[in-house]
Amino acid sequence: MGAIKNFFHVAFTYAKPKELFFRVIELIIGYPIYGISFLWPRNKNIWVFGTNVGFTDNAKYLYIYALEQREIEVYWISTKQNVVLQMREQGLPAYFRWSFKGIWICLRAYTYIYTSHTQCINFFTSGGVKKVNLWHGVGIKSGNAGSDNKNESAYKSILMRIVSPHNYERNTLFLSTSPLMNKHFTDMFALEEGVLYEGMYPRCSYLMSSREIIGQEIQKYERPDVRAMVNRFKTYKRVFLYMPTWRGNMKDDFISDAGFDFRLLNDRMKELNALFVFKLHPAVRFGQLDLKDMDNICFLDKNMDVYPLLPFTDMLITDYSSIYYDYILMDDKGVLLFPFDIEEYKKSSNRLAFDYDEYTPGPRVYTFEDMIGYLMKGEYRYDNVDRERIIKLFWGDNYQEKNIGQLYNKIKTF
Repeated sequence: MGAIKNFFHVAFTYAKPKELFFRVIELIIGYPIYGISFLWPRNKNIWVFGTNVGFTDNAKYLYIYALEQREIEVYWISTKQNVVLQMREQGLPAYFRWSFKGIWICLRAYTYIYTSHTQCINFFTSGGVKKVNLWHGVGIKSGNAGSDNKNESAYKSILMRIVSPHNYERNTLFLSTSPLMNKHFTDMFALEEGVLYEGMYPRCSYLMSSREIIGQEIQKYERPDVRAMVNRFKTYKRVFLYMPTWRGNMKDDFISDAGFDFRLLNDRMKELNALFVFKLHPAVRFGQLDLKDMDNICFLDKNMDVYPLLPFTDMLITDYSSIYYDYILMDDKGVLLFPFDIEEYKKSSNRLAFDYDEYTPGPRVYTFEDMIGYLMKGEYRYDNVDRERIIKLFWGDNYQEKNIGQLYNKIKTF
């Protein structure tokens, strides 16, 4: 009974009634298709890509690279109709997961490329495909295999396997970045031998490109609101980006707990001719804020891809997020850590696989007032000694030699 109770807690606590209804319908339709998918003839020259958010993350940048090579037939598969429509307006091949054309393409595709599991695309059409997991971040957080998950009995239950079969699938290739991360991901996901491939994240290959190339990519592939935001950033002397990680305990009001005084923040940013940008995790449910007369603060769409914007910011403010490790690959930026709730985070949100102080070095503050004080000083550069040490640990000794083309060629050899 305990396992069943935990199962319902895990499966249904975080979903809305409408989401649950469509999930049940998907299961009823999906399992017959899943059986057929093992028998369907597949084409090696068709790859499908997807994420569980929108047109973003590592899958996006490998999709763009593969599209430009003109060797492989590539498609983006999305669970969101608005994402499909936006991509089609830009001339990009994209289909809704449960459209007839989307199902047809997924049944014919030989390779699935995603950032969590095949459910980013469609688990029920994935029988017999090559599965490439690009994942969505290096870092110090633990999870899944070997974690002290309070709902571990639910995770192992038969019911959970039926409702969420994608959580138990095996990857053909899992993208890692360094010896440290090889061990971390192997422990985290109980990966089989031979699955890991050590390379560079596609989104980080993009980050380390020249400003000229990034500008061209933005014009070709980004939404109008992203292009408009880049132009807005350029009108300020400084741009500070606050990207806190998601709290696994679903505590959505942690912004209030952090003590933000938005009027004071706006006034201080105005003094600096700076913009303070909030980019919250898509899972965070933070209410609307009245920003009237606060021109020096903005909240980005939670589903917006932030990577085209990162090169046009001056400092990242974060806590335990993997964005820290990506951001320091750009050598002209500052970092400020704001782990105001670290003890509560470690206790009730996520177990940390590595020591926070040792593996996330940098200047840090624990109150909103101290954060404002630090920003007003104007000292924004990250210590190069710490930066190089952490880059080598998380991205490898030869990180600058790794690139998206090597990953693309590796996948082609399947």
